[in-house]
This record gives sequence, C-alpha cells and structure tokens, in this order.
Amino acid sequence: MKTYLVFLLLFFISWHSYALIVEDSTVDHSIEKNIASALLLTNATQKKAQLLTLLNKQTVNVKQRLLLLDSITTHYYLQSNFNDALLFAQQAVTLAQDNYLPLAAANALKSVGIMHYLKADIDIAIDTYQEALSYYNTTANPILSANLLNNIALAYSKKNDWVAALEHFKMADAIYQEHGSTMDKIDVKYNMAGLYINLGLASNAIDILNEVIKERQLINDESGLFMAYADLVVALKINEQYAQAMSLSEKVITHYRAKKDNYNLSSALHNASDLYMKTLQPIKTKAYALEAMTLAKQVNHNDTYIGSLHTLSKAQLALGELDLALATIRTSDEHLKTLKNENLLTVNDGIESLLLMAQGEPLKAIALYQQFIVDTKKYNNENFNSQLSKFEANKLKQELLNLKDQKQLNALARENDRQFKNTLFTLMLCTIIIAFLLHRKIKDKQVKVFLEQQINIQTSELKKANKKLLAISYIDGLTKVNNRRCFDEDIQSLWNNKESSNNLCHMLIADIDYFKAYNDAYGHVAGDKALTKVAEVIKSNIRREDKIYRYGGEEFVILFSNCNAELAISTSQRILKKIENIEIKHANSSYNVITLSAGICTLNLSEVHSIEAFIEQADDKLYQAKERGRNQLCYL
Repeated sequence: MKTYLVFLLLFFISWHSYALIVEDSTVDHSIEKNIASALLLTNATQKKAQLLTLLNKQTVNVKQRLLLLDSITTHYYLQSNFNDALLFAQQAVTLAQDNYLPLAAANALKSVGIMHYLKADIDIAIDTYQEALSYYNTTANPILSANLLNNIALAYSKKNDWVAALEHFKMADAIYQEHGSTMDKIDVKYNMAGLYINLGLASNAIDILNEVIKERQLINDESGLFMAYADLVVALKINEQYAQAMSLSEKVITHYRAKKDNYNLSSALHNASDLYMKTLQPIKTKAYALEAMTLAKQVNHNDTYIGSLHTLSKAQLALGELDLALATIRTSDEHLKTLKNENLLTVNDGIESLLLMAQGEPLKAIALYQQFIVDTKKYNNENFNSQLSKFEANKLKQELLNLKDQKQLNALARENDRQFKNTLFTLMLCTIIIAFLLHRKIKDKQVKVFLEQQINIQTSELKKANKKLLAISYIDGLTKVNNRRCFDEDIQSLWNNKESSNNLCHMLIADIDYFKAYNDAYGHVAGDKALTKVAEVIKSNIRREDKIYRYGGEEFVILFSNCNAELAISTSQRILKKIENIEIKHANSSYNVITLSAGICTLNLSEVHSIEAFIEQADDKLYQAKERGRNQLCYL
C-alpha cells in the first residue's frame, strides 16, 4: 500500500511541478535546475541540505517555493519521516491557498492526507482528503478526483467503515472505467480485494488478487506485484491455506529485504509472525514479531507495530512467559493511548484480564474483565448505530422507515442484544473454564485456543452483518423489487455467460403510461401507491426463475430465463392485461385507468453484440408501443 501511495504522490508532484514551470515563461529557471541537481544526489543528507538552502533563498518566487516544498515533502516521505513531511506539506497548503492556486492547494492537501493516513490519524486524513477533493472537482480533471476517491475509500476501510469505503470505491471505479488507464483499473480492482479481506471474504479476495498478479506481471509492475503478493498472504491466512501463505510470505520478505523497504518489510514480518502463531510455532512467531516491531517503530508504521505487539504477547503466553506477555500488552496500551484508539484498547483489556487470571490475580482480572464487557457492549452499540446512519447517508431512509413499520428494526435490535448476551455468556463461561484449568495448571496452548475462539465469534458476527447490508442494497425501497444496481450486476453476469443463454433469455422494458400526468393529478403519494401496486402485479405473474427490477422512475424491467420467446411474450401480454384490469383510475389517460406500454426482445448473439445493444432493442420496442397508442406490447 505504501508503494502505491508513493507512486501517486510522486506522480502528482512531478505533474504539478511541470505545470508550475511552464505557466510563466519569464521565470528564472535556475532554481528548477538546482532542484533537479539536488534530487539526483544519492546522499540523503546532502539532498536535504541543498533543498532547504534553496527554500531559504529570498529570490524564490511562489511557484518555485511550492516546487521546493513538494520536493522536500517527498524526500522526508521516502525516508519514512512522516512528521517532518507533514510540516512541509502543510506549509505548501497555506502558500497555495494564500495565492489562490487551487490545483497546488489540492495536491498539497492530498500530501497532508497521505501523511495523516500513514500516521494512523484516519479521521483527520479523511477530512483533509475531502477538502482536497473540493479543489480537484473544480479542475475538470476526473482522474485526479478518482485517485483521491480511491484514497478516501482506503481510509474508510482502515476504520472499518465498509459502507463508505464501498461507496467511494464505486465512484472511483466509474471514473476509471471511462477515463482511466490500464494501471488505474488494475489498482481499483486491487483495492477492492483489500476490502474483501477486511470483510473476511477471503475466497473472493484470493480470486481477485490472482487476477491482479497476472495483470501486473504482463506490464512488469514489480512494486505493485509484490503488494498483491503481500495481500494474498493475508487472504490465504484467513482462508487457512497456511502452507501456501508461508511459502509466499518468505518470498515477499526476501524481496523487501533486498529493496531495503522497511515499511513494507515490517508488515510482511508481522504477517509471517501471525502465520507461525496460527501453526503453533511460538518461537518463530516471537522472532518475527520482534523484528517487525523494531522496523515498524523506525518507520512510524503504527498498525504493524500494534499488530506485532499483539502477536508477540500470544507467543510469550504460549511459551509460558506470562510476565513478559503482560508487559507487552501494557506497552501496546501506552502506544494506543497516544493514537486514541479506544477499540484496540478494549481488546487489550480482554487479553490482559486473561493474563492476570493466569498469573493468579483473580480480583484484578475480574475488575478488568468487567470493564472489558462494558466497553465491548458500548462498541457494539456504537457500531450498530453507525451502520444505521450509513444506510440513511446512502439514500436508504425509506427502507429503514419500512423496516420500522414492519417491526423488523426492533427485531434487528433484539437480535443484536441476543448476540451480545450470547457473547457475554460465552466469555463468562470461558473465564470460569480458564479459572478451573488454571487450578489444574493447564497448558498455554489451551489459553491460545480460547483467544482464537473469541476472534472467530467476532469475525462471524461481522460477516453476518455485512451480508445483511449487501442484501438490502439490492432492493428498491418503495416497491420492494430488485433495484437498478441489482439489474446492472445481473445483466453483466448474464452477458458473461451469454453462450448458454442464447435465444433462451428475453428482456421486457415497461413504462407506466402518462405517469407524470397521474402524479400531477393525484399527487405523489398516490403515485407511489400506484408504482407499488404495479410492481406487485408484475411480480405475482412471473415465474420464480424470472426477475423483476425497478429500472427508473416509472420504468420496470423483467428478465425471462430458460424459456422460449412465445412463453415470454404471452406472459408479458398477460401482465399488461392484468394491470389494466385492476382499474387504477387515471382521468388523464385515454384509457381512463393505469396502463403499461412495453417492448420485449430476445438475446440473439447473431444480432446482439453488447449489453447496450440488448437493452436498446427492448427500449426501441417500448417506444414503438408508445407511438402506436400505448397500452400494448411490441416485439420482434
């Protein structure tokens, strides 16, 4: 991930620097030449000294000063000195804003956001990215906006906000598909794989990462290739393919050692230590975790540092080093307090309570364990409320209101409370078991099994919650039939398997006649009821294997599968007749009731060469039906 961010940062700096140079042909270019000479130096100390000397010259103009600040920011960034890089990036923001240079301000704000992201200040990073995006949106350069949307999605993923992450990945992907390069399309696919890893969908991630690896091999993208290898190690580990994960992990570690890339090397070492812990090799776990911690601290890689502390504590526990394990967890506590990460502090409390119990300090253990229970419940409630707010932000307020009306929201709340009580009961039961086994001097391996059980429970609950969220996102909030997003994915899947569907799949596009006039005459509430009734009639008159979608405002689509054209046409005609026969009064229609106009076509590969052409055939037939007087079906 760091390599990808470096590439983006260098690209924007170089592009921006070039723009600054060519904008004014009267500028003395000796400063630019001196900067170029300094950047060619291999000695980092000399390079920094020359750049700072140039920055302090009184003759440097605004654009040259911005170029210098960008170069110094990049220098510190490549040295993994994110604090100093952040200071110079902030100076560039102020200078660009004071001189009304929107593109320069956007580039500098993006650099500030990247530094905060790498320092694990995720909320600040997101706010900064959003400010940069407001500038980029004024520059009429969609790729710059797409790259930043990608960064925002990564930041939301880091804070486990999957709904917001998915939303921003989708926005970036839409821009890349229209304007992006091959590399852009590969990168967004790679980032989606990372989202699947965070959601615990390892098999999906493995499939996507294998595609990314093949594509990056074709374009000789070595840095991107090993980023994909590193993520594939994590996905294989989650999928319990430990032998493959270990083999690939050593390959990644060897590569980053040779490159002296301590940032990515620390992550690879941490992943290796976790793998050895899962395969019950605590000695190797300890060695890899200690090395990962040392490197992570040097390069300010907070996530890896905290993760390595957790892995080290498990290894020490497995080796019977209880005092060391307790000291390791408390070191993690101190570091997390500086990062203000309450969630991981709560996890630490749970681990520490077990260690205190194992050391024979039951009173302290119980007190800390009770605090762990309180904090866990608070986190669960906050997480549940956060998911609800994201639904509203994504225009699903109507769905929530319907859930509330049907008492499903209360059912969800009860289910959440039931799961928490079950978790609480399980934790209490495990605590009793641990205390009993402690009396019999249980082996450290059994303590490790208990800890992993709790992690598996939390992972399972997260998978279930995300599965519910995904299902809801495919349903139209008003009519309760499939929505446009579901249609887009289904039609793409159909096209991917078009040979097996040739002449057996048919598409109907239907439109309610004079619907605007109906809304004007009877009001939007009546219009909503009419839409809902039409959807119900269509849904009740198709087969189980056929699917209905709300395509637009008053438009519906039906996909007929595995049938001949005669059956699809006769079913469609029956639906149109049923709609007319329910006699929804419509005084502004020539038929005095609500009616449908529709067009239907067959997927014939000898005539249709794209999804768009397939849709356009059905749409043309719909317009023929309207031109011929409406309330009818047109077909080939």
